[in-house]
Amino acid sequence: MFRFSFFFSLFVLSVCAEPTLILTESTIADRIHSQNPDLKAARWKIQEALGQWQQSGRKSRPSLDMQWSHDARMREGEMKIGVSRSFPVTDRLKWEKEIGKSQLEAAEMEVRSVEQQLITEAKLLLMQVSTIKNRRHWITQEQKEAGEFAAQLQKNQQRAEASALDASQAKIDAASLVIEQKQLDAREVTLLVDLKNLLGMPPSAVISITAELPALQPATSGNARQRADYQQALKQIDSANHRVQRELANRYDDLDAGIFLNSMRQQDVPRGYVNDWMLGFQLSIPLPFGDDNSGNIATARAHVERRNQEAKAILAKADHEAQGATAEMLEWKKLDSHITDELLPLAEEQWKLAQQAYAQGQGDLAILFRARAQRRQLLLSRVDARCAYHLARIRQEAALGQQ
Repeated sequence: MFRFSFFFSLFVLSVCAEPTLILTESTIADRIHSQNPDLKAARWKIQEALGQWQQSGRKSRPSLDMQWSHDARMREGEMKIGVSRSFPVTDRLKWEKEIGKSQLEAAEMEVRSVEQQLITEAKLLLMQVSTIKNRRHWITQEQKEAGEFAAQLQKNQQRAEASALDASQAKIDAASLVIEQKQLDAREVTLLVDLKNLLGMPPSAVISITAELPALQPATSGNARQRADYQQALKQIDSANHRVQRELANRYDDLDAGIFLNSMRQQDVPRGYVNDWMLGFQLSIPLPFGDDNSGNIATARAHVERRNQEAKAILAKADHEAQGATAEMLEWKKLDSHITDELLPLAEEQWKLAQQAYAQGQGDLAILFRARAQRRQLLLSRVDARCAYHLARIRQEAALGQQ
């Protein structure tokens, strides 16, 4: 009975446990698109802009006008009822509608820009976690070798074939690698917390990330004009141009027109009191004198120039970022080739020679440790170079809007 309860509890825990998310560069964009909380909040900007666009360009409501007057004796009086409305004499409402449409399109591009930034940030974190796992892989191998070597020296010491100093030094060397592993573990926890936050996952969620770094593929080509923030800037330019047209249209005020029904009760001697009815039309035409809206027109035109300069600045910055990242990729690739093709073979050969010399009693332990440390440092330097290459690649792709 106890065994059945134990296995049943394990089954329930396995069913209720949250599944592990296998995360790669190719899947991270979909996860950000569907789960990121900041992106979900940013999408409401589109709904706000949509509401403003739907509200823009509408004519004013008609108004009901009422007027009543009477003498003190309540014998003669007049009552007037009418309906009036303002009518624009320019195409002001059309340009207000165009402004709302441009703002809606700019909001869509802004949300897309936020999404691209979040994807870039998540990819950078993903690459750093993969690098930590890759470093841990090599350090674990080194720690295993160091531990076996320390255990062998301990046995040799007991048989009086090795000194106690060498055995102690070997233990310290193996323990130092464990410390480095713990440091990597702490760094990985911090990065995973930030990554889970970007993915909209709870802190207790489990993410599976490979320790293998991607191959060093060449830099991609593209045009920064496809960046979402640049497209947003173009929509802002359209909106600014429409504002200029609206301010030009605002030089002339709206026309007020209406119809009214007038009823009057008056004394007509010798006929007595009579009721008269009149149907009329009223029109109020603003005169084009005084305010010419020149200040608002100048402001709108300056706004257009500012938006144009902002768009140019985005392109210039993106080009510099892309070129800088591409040049950085080339340098890191050269370093990776230099370590792989030249330095690591030398370090491996030196390590083997040091092992042979120590085994034959022709070399001391310090030379052996130094040879192994040099090989380990080169392996980790290659990992760091490849990580830096991919971080530069991700920034280059982001600069060209290729998320």
